[in-house]
Amino acid sequence: MYYCKMIRQTLPIEFIAIEPGNFHLFLKVKIGRKNARLLLDTGASKTAFDSHQIEKFIAKSKLISNEIHSVGLGSNQMNTALCHLSSIHFGSIAIKKAEVAVLDLSHVNAAYQHLGFAGIDGVLGSDFLYLLQAEISYPKKHLKINNKSL
Repeated sequence: MYYCKMIRQTLPIEFIAIEPGNFHLFLKVKIGRKNARLLLDTGASKTAFDSHQIEKFIAKSKLISNEIHSVGLGSNQMNTALCHLSSIHFGSIAIKKAEVAVLDLSHVNAAYQHLGFAGIDGVLGSDFLYLLQAEISYPKKHLKINNKSL
């Protein structure tokens, strides 16, 4: 008989009103032992980190060159790279050897700075949200993870 432990975790989401009725959602995670602030973006197909912030978490030599261009995040095509994070922790849940995109998100951080908000290290996309079977509770302002052991 195969047994999988169901893991349930609830993480707080930071809601910031960009203007009345329009919000951006942020989640704190750990990359290895370091804290990271991610923009929660259900429309992003892949989790991505800012090329200027990634060096807080991995050595630049660990980046894997990628000739593919990404589209999105309020920009035209962007050069991307890939990297494998040793682990990304969502509370007590860890995804090991997580592949993420690395691209220039300086325009996003510049916009937040202009609005007087803290910047981000990256964007949490639907790849990890799906893997975690995550649910966003807007009334409770939390992310609920319902997944079997990863």
